[in-house]
Amino acid sequence: MPGLVLGAILRAAALPLPGMEDFGSWKVWSYAAAHDPTSVYGVGGSPPERRVLRWRDAAVTTDYPPLALDELGAVGRLYRAVSPTYEDSTLLTVGLKLPGLLAEIGLVVVLLTWGRRVYGWDRAAGAALTFWLNPAIVIDGAALGFLDPQMAVPAVMSLMAIFAGSPGLAGVLLSAAILTKPHPIFVAPVIVAALLARPAASRAQAAVRFVAGSGLTAAAIVGPVIVRGAWSNLVQAVGRLATHDMVSAQAANVWWLLTYVLRVLDVWKEWGPRQALAQRLRILGISRVIALGYPNPRAVGLILVGLAILLAMWRMKRARSLADGAALAGWTAWAYAMLAAQVHENHLYLAVPFLAVAAGLDRRYTRMAWTVSLIATLNLYLFEGLGMGWPPLVDRTSSFIDASVLLAVVNVGAFVWFTVNKGAAVFSPDRQ
Repeated sequence: MPGLVLGAILRAAALPLPGMEDFGSWKVWSYAAAHDPTSVYGVGGSPPERRVLRWRDAAVTTDYPPLALDELGAVGRLYRAVSPTYEDSTLLTVGLKLPGLLAEIGLVVVLLTWGRRVYGWDRAAGAALTFWLNPAIVIDGAALGFLDPQMAVPAVMSLMAIFAGSPGLAGVLLSAAILTKPHPIFVAPVIVAALLARPAASRAQAAVRFVAGSGLTAAAIVGPVIVRGAWSNLVQAVGRLATHDMVSAQAANVWWLLTYVLRVLDVWKEWGPRQALAQRLRILGISRVIALGYPNPRAVGLILVGLAILLAMWRMKRARSLADGAALAGWTAWAYAMLAAQVHENHLYLAVPFLAVAAGLDRRYTRMAWTVSLIATLNLYLFEGLGMGWPPLVDRTSSFIDASVLLAVVNVGAFVWFTVNKGAAVFSPDRQ
């Protein structure tokens, strides 16, 4: 299939790129986890120790769940066999991107095997290629080196397992996704709603298998950390993810628009209208917004996302197919990236593979899938380019008003349109 070859070529060209700024932290984490993965958060202490991880001239802490660090540590152990002194190199960069690449390949293989048997070759291949050739997927993983693929792919496959009648496997996959990065927590209720939408006769049994699979997986991943005496250290580390003081962390969403409005108002009189409107937008702290007398964006965002999740769960009861279920999960991930505070430029990624599957299996979701994919791609590229040393070809301030602000306007408009417009929306009556 030419599309598979093209996708492989794009990834082969992107893998040696140095990755985004945080990729240096992945290298430190891999070095530490290669030596002792159960102590990367620190061990014990009162208050719990917050371990500083060191490699070469770098000193960082970690706030990611243990499965992400286990994966980086596995790569680190292999690399140590090649480079006992753990030198910085292109080989290390490529190696740390391989878990994400393997996750991507895994989803394509499942779609072209199980998907082909269940949905036919055309639809299965359509889903596989929509994912494999998606620019957001390529730039996020192979180019920039984010850990999103190994988080999002298990979440997508968890929903697929539910529609395939394998609730135990679904629990395993969802637990693995959340313990890689926490963001699937926001789509987990929708996936559980799909499970509970099963026929009443099998619902209880399916729920037991799902919980058992999820619990056993979590125990296997977190257990070694607990045995080591580092549970409180892990909780402290991962908990820091919810405390970042950022209204929007460069995500082109409603909070980025609020950031722009407040920044413009702040300098309007001093700079004048033209310079105020044309400023290069910077992240604004939640603490600053509260100090100005506005409601806490973190609390407002959580309420809005919670309402979106409830809406998607209600609609999942009437989802007749995996395509409908994947579209709902993708819309929920989009709602999180749109409405929550502290969202980063790469967080819309979670919606992309869900919508790729939905679009491949049902053409009515094609416009939604590619709209979200292009927005996610531009959001990444405007801030990260193709990684360190590969900035965007055109600066985002070249458009007078910062291009990321314009992208946020497009993103908000697209989200509203696909949510409410009859014939195009996930919640359209003609889909019931």
